[in-house]
Amino acid sequence: MTSSHFYKFGPFRLDPAERQLMRDSKPVALTPKCFDLLVVLVENGGHLLEKEKLIATLWPDHFVEESNLSFNISTLRKALGEGPGGQQYIETVPKKGFRFVGQIEEHRGSDTRPVSWNPDGAVPARQRTPDGDRPAERSMDAGNGAQPATLTRPSRGLRVLFLVVAAGMVGFLAYQLLTRRVYPPIQKPPRTIAVLPFKPLSADSRNESLEMGMAETLINRLSGINEIVVRPMSAVRKYTDPQQDIAKAGQELQAEAVLDGSIQKAGERVRLTVRLVSVQTGATIWAEQFDTDFTDIFKVQDSISERVTQALTLKLNGVEREQLTKRSTDNSEAYQLYLQGRYLFSKQTGDSGDNFRNSLKYFQQALEKDPKFAPAYVGISEFYITDGPNLIALSPQERLTKAKAAVVKALELDDSLAEAHNALAEIKYQYEYDWLGAEEDFKRAVDLNPNVAFIRLAYGWYLMCQGRFDQAHAQMEKAQELDPVSLQINRARGTLLLYRRQYDEAINYFLKLREAEPTAHRTHLLMSVAYEKTGRQAEAVEESLEHGRSLGFLTSEQIGFLRKSFKTSGWHGFLQGRIVLLEQRSKTDYMSPNHLAGLYSLLGEKDHAFAWLEKALDERDPAIVKIKIEPVYDNLRSDPRFTKLLQRINLTP
Repeated sequence: MTSSHFYKFGPFRLDPAERQLMRDSKPVALTPKCFDLLVVLVENGGHLLEKEKLIATLWPDHFVEESNLSFNISTLRKALGEGPGGQQYIETVPKKGFRFVGQIEEHRGSDTRPVSWNPDGAVPARQRTPDGDRPAERSMDAGNGAQPATLTRPSRGLRVLFLVVAAGMVGFLAYQLLTRRVYPPIQKPPRTIAVLPFKPLSADSRNESLEMGMAETLINRLSGINEIVVRPMSAVRKYTDPQQDIAKAGQELQAEAVLDGSIQKAGERVRLTVRLVSVQTGATIWAEQFDTDFTDIFKVQDSISERVTQALTLKLNGVEREQLTKRSTDNSEAYQLYLQGRYLFSKQTGDSGDNFRNSLKYFQQALEKDPKFAPAYVGISEFYITDGPNLIALSPQERLTKAKAAVVKALELDDSLAEAHNALAEIKYQYEYDWLGAEEDFKRAVDLNPNVAFIRLAYGWYLMCQGRFDQAHAQMEKAQELDPVSLQINRARGTLLLYRRQYDEAINYFLKLREAEPTAHRTHLLMSVAYEKTGRQAEAVEESLEHGRSLGFLTSEQIGFLRKSFKTSGWHGFLQGRIVLLEQRSKTDYMSPNHLAGLYSLLGEKDHAFAWLEKALDERDPAIVKIKIEPVYDNLRSDPRFTKLLQRINLTP
């Protein structure tokens, strides 16, 4: 939809009525406040707009600091393609304010009005197109020899008064548009949504755990609606740049609409600006601003969730409506601590071991504030069943005890948590070998929320471990549909090819995956197995070494030792070298017995392999649940001892 009144400057077209900025016919994503700022600047092109008046216009009835205006000016300049010191469109008048200095054409229907002005800020002269019939306004400056114009020019005092009133009216109308949510009707409502991490309203007020947490809370709420698909937190986590191109993010996430927000917390006050934007057109579907106490953050989340469903014209059933505004706590302090725990748990940069350890502390502190906060118990359970770097000193038995106690407590408090049923299912089959019980919980998790990608992936792994490959493929396909950019899901689909003994297909799949994602280092060990099974041992060695190097398991000296072992004694020499290094490491760090069992199996030393498998079973090493499908154990399958092992973990041969 386009209106008959718009402005053109450079490659841009600004349509205030449709709230749309286009560059060379492509939409430019702007926050609502940046858009309002641009409209005010353009409609007063050539005039100096003082900072105080701009703030009063853009934030009526609200007290904001000057840094908010500066942040929005900076954001707007970047959106217009200006460099740090460039003033192609927006001129900074030191200690005063800002002026739009680009050449503008105003269009009203078939009427085009070029706008020009002097650099010193004189009032612009607006002229008709050459065939117009109204004489142009001319300068009245003394001494320039100009004659008075046909139309009398208002006094400077009146012009200033008119400017202030006009700017105030523009701000008032922009505010009304936001609060009343008057937007063009949607021809075809989006059904695939991405909720991006919230951004800071000012550069110096960053609170990443709150920004991420607001997005994750809304994702969890909206993902329970069957009519739409909501991209998971794992997919959107990287989009934290305040200058993020929203349309580009939406395209990368294969979403039809993006929910984008800004948030600032000062003391107990919080301010949010939220908008839902069409990826295809760049048009704002809905937007709203909230300014409230942080203790009311839950009401704000309720309001945002409800407004989004209304904007998308979704028809909710009773269960969906209840889930949309469901709260696990009314304690804002517990909620903040939980968000910090979730943020650190998922953070994969820097010292991830410290991040993991600290996440547990925040979950525990959240429970001190609210002992009935069920998601915090789920966070603790996930902490103990996650194979993170901090767990290297914990035995599987210790992890099982702590994880099981936490998730059982979570379900006692709230049996409707899909994530809790998923965690319990993983515990049941990986540690307790209760395959039937695990499937019941996986199915319950999917029934509670069918649109959670990581639950579908976990269920797929469960099915794959039993050799139910077709069913596993279906779950992983659904997971990829929900999160098409997930490296973890893509890697799992390649692993399925490996376990189906489709080695050449697996190799080709992983090579293509690396082209798209060069950091996919966890594919190296899988590639090593596939190369060895196809007789390409030299390549298998290099993949194995790269796996150890990228994860920090092998030093450069150890890599040199293993290369020499392969050169002098071939594949068996390399395997023996790996065993030597692993057994040395197991003296100081916990080492999965399955790893050593696999190496001995490849060597053909069955007695040693079975001894380590027995140890894995006794220690409840969760990796043993893959024994039925792992190619490294193919040498052992004809041995009666292998059948007995399968039976002990309740798997059929």
